[in-house]
Amino acid sequence: MLPKIPKATWLIFFILTVIITILFSKFDSPSDGNDTIGFPFYRYLGGRHSPEPTDRTYFNGIYLLLNLIIYFGISYALTCSINKIKSKRVNTK
Repeated sequence: MLPKIPKATWLIFFILTVIITILFSKFDSPSDGNDTIGFPFYRYLGGRHSPEPTDRTYFNGIYLLLNLIIYFGISYALTCSINKIKSKRVNTK
């Protein structure tokens, strides 16, 4: 049976995913550059290329899955450490 995951973990996971995705994204295609979204799991090739690529988009599902696993691990560790700190404060009073 899987352990029950606290709501705080999901909240931290969502916030962490959004913040890191925005921080590591680059949008350079308006100036003949490439767009990179996330820590890079999606890429768009902008500008002119010789020879022209058959597909301008590149999505790597493995990188996306690894990103989400790492973010969830960090979120769960943060939630556990916050709960330990709270329980220590309650026990010392």
